[in-house]
Amino acid sequence: MELVEDFAERGVVIVLETLLIGLTSAFGFLCNFVAFLIFIRHRALRNSFGYLSAYRALTNAGVLLILLLWATPWTIVKIPTSAQWLNELVGQMALLFMESCFLCSFVVSINRFVAVIYPTYYRKAFNERTTAAMLLLTTTLSLLHFGIYFVDGCSFYYDQKSDAWTFGTDLCSQNMALYIDMCFNIALFATSCVIDVVVFKRLRASTKRMMTTSSIHMDRTNRLRLRREALLFAQAILNSFLYSFMLLCFHLIAYFTTSLFGHFFFRTFVWSVAHTVDGLILIYLNPEIKRHLVGIRHFFQFIKDPVSSNAERVGPVYSTTVK
Repeated sequence: MELVEDFAERGVVIVLETLLIGLTSAFGFLCNFVAFLIFIRHRALRNSFGYLSAYRALTNAGVLLILLLWATPWTIVKIPTSAQWLNELVGQMALLFMESCFLCSFVVSINRFVAVIYPTYYRKAFNERTTAAMLLLTTTLSLLHFGIYFVDGCSFYYDQKSDAWTFGTDLCSQNMALYIDMCFNIALFATSCVIDVVVFKRLRASTKRMMTTSSIHMDRTNRLRLRREALLFAQAILNSFLYSFMLLCFHLIAYFTTSLFGHFFFRTFVWSVAHTVDGLILIYLNPEIKRHLVGIRHFFQFIKDPVSSNAERVGPVYSTTVK
């Protein structure tokens, strides 16, 4: 009788896990893919910052699509032994998209740093060719990270015993988990935070100086500019803390968890939530995207016929010269 009750309880947990990962991943994929479409279709966002943000949204969507199409069904159905090689390959693909997202977030921080600290060089440093080269470099580094897992003893896969993504037990897998997935990525976000704080403090000081010497009209303009910069700063900081927390959940908190649901929660569900929330942050803190989502009934018409700017492209709000 007790065995039947345990089996029934486990069945309820599996259904709950499937619903959580499936709904979260589907919603997150939709948010990020919509953001990606707006970034690439809106002519006003066809600048360095817009291209980088589009790439980030696309990589978020890639991770969530894998979680939706792979982790969700295999939470209920047993993965055949013959498909284990595919399980590991899909895990590599998930890490490829994730690392691309992380590196792109770092490039965005550098983008803002150059725009604020060296504004006269910004358009030359981040023209379309340079931006394409940086995205190519980001993708190349991610592919190198992806390629390491073809080495014997390096693996990352969806473990049905715990309903969680996990690294293999071999030395190569454990080294990749510790030094690259946790230490390197957290250091990357810590560096991004430092850069973003420096940028915001510089902008705030500059804007305050201009507000004390400018007219009422300029004062209103400077306030609006500072508010926009505050939104970009909040987006960057939230993004860094979000993914750092996700990595700590995966590598540390889950380690001290004994329950199967705990492993699922910290190693699969939190991963899905992180990329979903990143997409929501990207939408909520970017006025251009929100403006189009408010008129959602016209969205499909917008996708068909891109909205053009009035007379010129609108560059990033932080491209104004800072003295």
